[in-house]
Amino acid sequence: MIKTSLEEIARLTGGELLGGGGARLVESASISTLSPADLFIAVKGEKTDGALYIGKAFENGFKAALTHKADPSCPLPQILVKDSVAALSALAKANLHKRREKPGFCEIALTGSVGKTTTKDILFQLFSPFAPTAANEGSFNNELGLPLTCLKVGEGTRYLIAEMGANQIGDISRLFSIAPCDVALELRVGFAHEGEFGSRENIFRAKSELVRDLKPSDTAVLNAQDRRVREMASLTRAKVRWFSLGFRPGMEACAKNLRTDGLGRASFELVLEGKPAGRVSLPLLGEHNASNAVAAAACAKACGMPDEKIASGLSGLRGVSPHRLSLFESRGLGKGCLVLDDTFNANPDSMSNCIKIAERMAKEKGLDLLFILSPMLELGEKSEEYHRQAARAVRDSSAALIVVCQDKGKDALARAYMEEVPGAKLARSLEEAKEEAEKFARRAQRPLVVLKGSHAFRLDSLAGDLEKGN
Repeated sequence: MIKTSLEEIARLTGGELLGGGGARLVESASISTLSPADLFIAVKGEKTDGALYIGKAFENGFKAALTHKADPSCPLPQILVKDSVAALSALAKANLHKRREKPGFCEIALTGSVGKTTTKDILFQLFSPFAPTAANEGSFNNELGLPLTCLKVGEGTRYLIAEMGANQIGDISRLFSIAPCDVALELRVGFAHEGEFGSRENIFRAKSELVRDLKPSDTAVLNAQDRRVREMASLTRAKVRWFSLGFRPGMEACAKNLRTDGLGRASFELVLEGKPAGRVSLPLLGEHNASNAVAAAACAKACGMPDEKIASGLSGLRGVSPHRLSLFESRGLGKGCLVLDDTFNANPDSMSNCIKIAERMAKEKGLDLLFILSPMLELGEKSEEYHRQAARAVRDSSAALIVVCQDKGKDALARAYMEEVPGAKLARSLEEAKEEAEKFARRAQRPLVVLKGSHAFRLDSLAGDLEKGN
């Protein structure tokens, strides 16, 4: 955050400064008292009200609070506003405007039904070695996460990588109004949140908001392999650049001679603007991550990064955000038992990718395969069929199946899995699922256990227990 006085923050947010200290400068902000910063932003959530923790913020060393409800008993300077979330957005927008008043700044914004967070992580790792770069933490990409990410931008920040998510039409437009970008990346229009949007056509409308308001001087980077993303080219005034996993003429970035090893890690010849840029060997699992890497390469090329830096940067990637196709040896299930943790969330596209990767690994390495799945949420009227499709893929891989469903209200989805896989077992708790996994690991000669499901069912917690041996 660019240094800003409390007096100016009050003016920018339409608030009233209580307790003096108007000349005091702040250059960082947080909505959690556990994350030390200068400015505590008290947000009212579903479970608690941040205004109740202003005193705690004072104890933890914050310089001031921005709040919708003042705490008169606390000596901390407080800026009283009508709506803390709206004030946060206004402050973030003003911070980016200040940075844009000086040269040498570029924002890349990205969205898509799948692959957003991994691609954001790839972009951050490409750009950050060469210049100060800010990006969302994890998948914090909503009306809170995006403004807080914008407040990471300081006077010396060169790049902002802004992941934008949506649960309904209009969400991305609101985020774009806070952080209008220079380069917009559209990954894919898929099935995620189809239940909330009502149809894939509505998902298309929501995702396309990112390119509709671009200026002619901006750049839209589009996925040539996705029909709905291709249609976005006619909706934008910006320059259009394309990426593709397969080789095609006219691409900003594409891949040739794609191969995957026994663990599902992709390698390919990177082609930038029709010219070979070098061989890329990704440490990430899955062919779909090759597509994410090529998308990031197209953005880097559009921003002027040298070809050799892009290719070497992709091969040198480190781990991305946790619980995304993370492979480890389980302490909890015994030496030699591999666990593939893809528990961050689930939709039909990511589920299909995960099953394909695990099946390939099992066949090439001679592994005994167990899937631990939970229901996928927010998929609308086709939800049960999507679950049956996933279960048939599990069945065809000759794998065993445990379905974790703690919520009896989702039993129809659990049954849709189980009816397609003979011998499938239902676990009503993570502890029960772990016990079944232990039995499988004892029977199997070379076990591979795969965890995948919507975040609400907390399979990430089970993955952590299996990794640490709890």
